[in-house]
Amino acid sequence: MKSWKSILLFILIILVAVKYIDLTIEYQDNDFIFAGFIIGFYLLLFLIFGTIALNIEFKKYRLLKDLKVFKLTTMSILIVFVALGMHTYFAVRDSSNIILEAEQNFDLNHIKIELREDKTYKFTNGSALGNSYCRGNYIKNDSIITIDTASSDKLLQSNQLAIRGNLIYMIDSNHRIVDSTFYFILNN
Repeated sequence: MKSWKSILLFILIILVAVKYIDLTIEYQDNDFIFAGFIIGFYLLLFLIFGTIALNIEFKKYRLLKDLKVFKLTTMSILIVFVALGMHTYFAVRDSSNIILEAEQNFDLNHIKIELREDKTYKFTNGSALGNSYCRGNYIKNDSIITIDTASSDKLLQSNQLAIRGNLIYMIDSNHRIVDSTFYFILNN
């Protein structure tokens, strides 16, 4: 990797890979309408730079007959394995069965909460342009649900929810409804 082309290619591969991984992590909790195009663009750039690196290193290999010339290609393959591991983790994270699901639809916005078998929840705050997701743990005692609101998109005013009929309300420590206009409707 002594030529300036290899150094430039190394820098470009690292920059594109870091940006791809950063955006992929960011869009796991916040997606918007054009997220797929942006991530796809960085993936395409990575594949182009990786192919160029493979081509350059293969030409060097034909001359030198030394496997050590495949440094950029090896690094690119390792980055691909890291990305695959990251995508697998994100796919498995929400794979637990949903035991209770409730939502509320407004004009262009919606909110949704999913309680899962593994005692985790997923809170969705969505709009026409995208969604933001918050995840955490919950405890359910009869009709009272206590959630971790540290990451609830600051939309929830209480960490306690109460199931009343087919609605879920936010309640305070005295079990009074905090805001009667803000509720989730249970999905059957």
